[in-house]
Amino acid sequence: MPTKYFVFLLFLFCGILSYGQVKIGDNVSTIDEASILELESTTKVLVLTRITNTQMLSLNPLPGGMVYNTDTNCVYSYNGANWVNLCNSSSGTFSFVDNNDGTFTINNSDGSTYTSSNLTGPQGPAGVDGVNSGAELEQIVIVAYNKQTQFNTPFPFDDSRKIEVYRNGVRIDFTTINTNTIELESDVTCFQNDSIRIVQIL
Repeated sequence: MPTKYFVFLLFLFCGILSYGQVKIGDNVSTIDEASILELESTTKVLVLTRITNTQMLSLNPLPGGMVYNTDTNCVYSYNGANWVNLCNSSSGTFSFVDNNDGTFTINNSDGSTYTSSNLTGPQGPAGVDGVNSGAELEQIVIVAYNKQTQFNTPFPFDDSRKIEVYRNGVRIDFTTINTNTIELESDVTCFQNDSIRIVQIL
């Protein structure tokens, strides 16, 4: 029998006998017949791909793809159209605390907290249009719906420099639609239950 036929038959025979299952970790000799991949360990963990929000939004993986977003410190899953923040739950609640020092703290029902930087506003004699450090602030936190880009401000405004917008704690740019509505920058789209905080200097 020629060598090339022998090698072909050997590969064909091995292909028939091979299994499409992999188990990593403890008890590698047992795997559920419905599993393609099983991980089992009492001392080690699976670490997802760790990327920034910008990197995540530039990806378009198969539905079910998962990443750990290092900007929001949350796990996201791709549903075929959008990235879904798995840290946020429609049943989750939060409280908002004014620390009376220019900072604000958001306490989430899962025990995590976020404290803002000092949002006292422009400092010095001039500030924005003469506003001094004693400026009054008003802010709202909105739980966004999927693909939402427009939001109402706490009060009507005539100077967009007196407004700051944060999505899940990360400051983002916006454009003015009218005296009471802003729109997030063109490359930012909200996912279901994203937290949008609008801070306005009065």
